[in-house]
Amino acid sequence: MARDPSFETASEYLRLVLPLMSKFRIPLVPENYAVWFEYVVGANPGLKEILDRLIAAEHPIDEKLTRDLFQRFLSASNQSQLETARSTVKRLVETMNTSLDTADSEVTRFEQSLRDCAAEIKPNIETDKLRGMVSGLLQSTQQMHDGSAALHQHLAESRQEVEVLREALSKARVEANSDPMTGLANRKGLNERFNALLASDGFASQPHCVVIADIDKFKFVNDTYGHLTGDKIIKAVATAIANQTKGKDLAVRFGGEEFVVLLPETPLSGGLAVAELIRKSIEKARFVNAKSGEEIRRVTISLGVAELIHGEPLEAALARADAALYRAKESGRNRVESQPATAPLRAVG
Repeated sequence: MARDPSFETASEYLRLVLPLMSKFRIPLVPENYAVWFEYVVGANPGLKEILDRLIAAEHPIDEKLTRDLFQRFLSASNQSQLETARSTVKRLVETMNTSLDTADSEVTRFEQSLRDCAAEIKPNIETDKLRGMVSGLLQSTQQMHDGSAALHQHLAESRQEVEVLREALSKARVEANSDPMTGLANRKGLNERFNALLASDGFASQPHCVVIADIDKFKFVNDTYGHLTGDKIIKAVATAIANQTKGKDLAVRFGGEEFVVLLPETPLSGGLAVAELIRKSIEKARFVNAKSGEEIRRVTISLGVAELIHGEPLEAALARADAALYRAKESGRNRVESQPATAPLRAVG
């Protein structure tokens, strides 16, 4: 691994590493970054060979595998490699600080030159001495100009680097909160949105609802028509749910064939109405076997709705919505049921 990469090199490594970590949803912590930094640099053949093989085979790569690779190739033998990974990010800040310190020194010297000139100017000052002062002042002004121009150029370059990193990190955060198959939010995204709702002004004075939806007899669909068709149905249901949510609403793929919809500022009656719109849109849809092209049987979903109660955890509201979903399933499926609020909402981790 390169021990002292330049600012430009460090920035280039960041541009290469961050998209990879984002693609595989690897949290941006020093140990994980060290692994992918080594992979990009290519200085660790064993590590690079393993990751190249996994990527070529489209094998899942997660944080656990990344940590295992860190322990195997980096941790035990050379802790300084972790420090190099840390310093790669830190160098962006340090380089800017150095530029600002240099500019500050130039400003200080220029100010002193002005003060010296002011102190030397007398009513009867000799021409030669005045000429020398002007020459010195011109030289100080030029030095100040050169230093300022260099700083402006460096600021412009650094601004571009920071913008690239900001966009990469923003994309990584969005992807970390999203379900890769459907594009809906995932559980982490649901928790973050719920906690933001909980902390918002007026939360306690407004009604809020949560909906749980589950595709009916989905195992039969997978077993009969195959997982390609099953995936197609999951995506179609996700699209239908997203189309019926708007504004502050959040559509979530909770796992497998189960979905959640968070409905801020929505009473129970409004939650039931949204759930019914979702149910009808799925009921009307037609699906085709991905392999044969034949139309398959009607796909339906069941939904449970519950109103959030101030002071309870999100899990409690989800449990009540799930109980309503269970009743919908027991009552013949393709239905919407609600569960009355009976308990006290705390933030979730």
